[in-house]
Amino acid sequence: MGKKILGILVVGLVFSLILPVACAHSQNGKTASTLTSAKLASQLEITIKGGLGIHLMIKNTGTTDIHVSEMKLKLDGAKIKWNTDTSDLTIKAGKTRHVLYVVSGFGATNIVLTLDTITQIASGKVLFYLVYGVK
Repeated sequence: MGKKILGILVVGLVFSLILPVACAHSQNGKTASTLTSAKLASQLEITIKGGLGIHLMIKNTGTTDIHVSEMKLKLDGAKIKWNTDTSDLTIKAGKTRHVLYVVSGFGATNIVLTLDTITQIASGKVLFYLVYGVK
């Protein structure tokens, strides 16, 4: 039993050294048009998934580019930590952006994603770096 726990801790340490802590997003030199929040909400399809961290799939279904000036992720739970928030996210028309938040800890959590004024809520469970049961 002790060897299994030690093995799990070693695997967790290895994953923590391999996984990038920064969000996966690229910058470009172009500026996108700013939209009102009602139009912004109607153009976005947001999917929250688990796995090794929290994966956000943000799809722009509209015909204009969207610029999100502030994106925040909040997880409740005293023993759960996640990496920093993202700002200045541009999503081209008809494209999907993948954003990864690295998570560590354990326990049940509520996931609250805020894109400027839009809020998406999900719940799931965290075990070390694995997020599962996201609904």
